[in-house]
Amino acid sequence: MSENADSKPLVVLAKNAYVIGVLAPLSLVIFIYQRALVPLYGSGPTGEHLNKFVIAGALLAAVNPIHLQPWLNWLLIALALSVAPNATYWVAVWTGRQHNVILGTLKTHAYVLLPLVFIMSSPVMRALDKTTPQTGLPAQKNSANAPFVYRATRTMIIFFVANGLARDFWANVAYLRRLPENEIYLGLAALYFVFSIATIPPFSLSYLAPSKSKKTKKAGPKSKDSATPAKREVKNPEFSYKQRAIAAAVFSGLWSFAYRFLKNPVLPHPLKEPYRHPTEPLEILSAVESVTGLITVAEWLPPAVKGQEGENVLHSARYLRASHSILGGVWTKEKVMTMHGEPPLKDSFGTPLGDSIYSAFTLQEAARLVNSTPKGKTGKWETALVIGLGTGTSTTALIRHDVSTTIVEIDPAVYEAARTYFGLPDPGQGNVFLEDARGWVGKRREALSSGAKLPLYDIVVHDCFSGGGVPQDMFTKEFWNNLKPIIDPEAVVVVNFAGIIESEASSLVVNTLLDAFGQCRGFHDMFNEFSRDKYKTEFINMVLVCTPSSAPLTFRKGRASDYLGSYLRQHVLSSLESREIDLNIIRDDTGAHVLTDTNNPLGPLQDKQGGHHWEVMREVLPDFHWETY
Repeated sequence: MSENADSKPLVVLAKNAYVIGVLAPLSLVIFIYQRALVPLYGSGPTGEHLNKFVIAGALLAAVNPIHLQPWLNWLLIALALSVAPNATYWVAVWTGRQHNVILGTLKTHAYVLLPLVFIMSSPVMRALDKTTPQTGLPAQKNSANAPFVYRATRTMIIFFVANGLARDFWANVAYLRRLPENEIYLGLAALYFVFSIATIPPFSLSYLAPSKSKKTKKAGPKSKDSATPAKREVKNPEFSYKQRAIAAAVFSGLWSFAYRFLKNPVLPHPLKEPYRHPTEPLEILSAVESVTGLITVAEWLPPAVKGQEGENVLHSARYLRASHSILGGVWTKEKVMTMHGEPPLKDSFGTPLGDSIYSAFTLQEAARLVNSTPKGKTGKWETALVIGLGTGTSTTALIRHDVSTTIVEIDPAVYEAARTYFGLPDPGQGNVFLEDARGWVGKRREALSSGAKLPLYDIVVHDCFSGGGVPQDMFTKEFWNNLKPIIDPEAVVVVNFAGIIESEASSLVVNTLLDAFGQCRGFHDMFNEFSRDKYKTEFINMVLVCTPSSAPLTFRKGRASDYLGSYLRQHVLSSLESREIDLNIIRDDTGAHVLTDTNNPLGPLQDKQGGHHWEVMREVLPDFHWETY
């Protein structure tokens, strides 16, 4: 067997290791870029066209006729990553202020992501060139001269490997949640600077030294007997491995000082102490990168000078933010008001809290007003299950009404924020499960079928909307069928869904609930009249109240004891009749609009409404709120 044949497996192994070694940082950059953009644009708009720009950047690298030495490639990547933190943030801020979510994300991807992918893909293209059998290193070939099919294949290799790692590997590395995007971008930049120094080809250091002028000697008589001494060859010093190590060490020292000037103004996550905006009435109380994204608690402060606020300018509100959506909030400061001298709710620091800034969460409490079921007729609701906590507005009310309430929330940071900043009482031992609700419901059902003595729930509040969309597997027929064995046969199930009423997504959600439970009634949370002509255009919160009971679903009138001293509860719960939505408009009894695990277009349909949700959120809060996190 020839020597070349023996070395071929090692050559292939070295080549593949090189390709993976270069693609891994590229995939990490794609993941971090996307994570950095989600707080400014939301997950749906950010991801809608992102893959197209990854493919475009890789294709440009494949057809690029310029072939650089490795050390120059590493240097260009290092420089690009050095400006990436500020480029990602400020370009997204600038485009976001134009309030066009489609053009904004396209511009940001084109100005930031495309160049990054192009520059970082170039070394991969070099690695995929034909290798020399002796060394396994790429031969000096021009990638642009390769057949188009070959170049396209290279592009797809980069896309599938980098995108797969970004989606399936880096997204599941819990340690990365504790590292800000600044640290990751600039840490990679430092590594590439060191790679560049380490791979600079050897060169004579005499080129860097000043040249010495030759001294002329006077000609004199030469002795015949004097022998001319042989010239001794002087070797010029080279940029050796030792010098490279010294240069890398010097660079590391300089970088430890300089990198702080390359950071963008995004706050560290987790935030160690509250941050007060230097020019705007805004304070960030908490910010942490968690399971579902960036979870932030912020407070819109009152104006510094009394009377500066305009009639339509909001202030004195605390809200819980998940990336580019609001999970809920409460009024604070002078906007805390209660009825009949009822003491206000307080957070863990003793700060008084007012009503919810969104009436949809108060509207969920209409479950207690149902009077057509056995429990409803007596008003003795004993147990409740809350799936998706938010700020805990309806959960807090249930607990205050002495209903034993179980919370299932996928994000620990959301639960911690509700307990610390929004007055959620302690639900009691064994009543909090910080995990995926679908898995939890399945385990609960299995436990009951195995004979476990567990209570059935009288009320279920299902509120899983976040970031312009919902987890689509939490709205299928299979999920609701799994839920029914763990609830009372005549329980009340409340589902919050945000969207446009006369839309395919709303029709699918409503008809799946009707198929699972038999009857539902829907209500809107608007303060003004919501006329029929707005069903096709307005993005609203719908609260759907369903029950498997055979008795027609009815509600009693609200009482003073239902309101817990809240003006908002009094207003919302006493106006149910005027808030009802005509679900017959989107009702379909043919079974064609039922979501199942195998037929579930809800995710893509919600993505189409993600841009509309982004625009609504930009109207709810000024730009500086979204730009500070």
